[in-house]
Amino acid sequence: MNLTEMILSEMHAVEDWVSIADVLKAMGPTSFVADRGDVQRVLDCVDTSDQLRLGRVGDQFVEIAKPLPVTELMDRIFSEDGPADRSAAMMELFIDQIRPVG
Repeated sequence: MNLTEMILSEMHAVEDWVSIADVLKAMGPTSFVADRGDVQRVLDCVDTSDQLRLGRVGDQFVEIAKPLPVTELMDRIFSEDGPADRSAAMMELFIDQIRPVG
């Protein structure tokens, strides 16, 4: 199973969006111990996928346009000093499935 399929499987299991932290947990490393390479793998997957999109959730899902600002997103996450704060930053970014129009 590739990473896109794993993300879609996680989304279907919880019947909702999944955060980057959720995806990391399914991959193996938790968001508390994940390194830049782990997070970049997830962001690159979403960025190149025609099935996934990334966003933040307030009153609704607000998509971050592709191409994703991967470096900026990673710098924001890893600018946090503690693992709990990095994990919280990862929990603010949600992955959703792109629904076909029609």
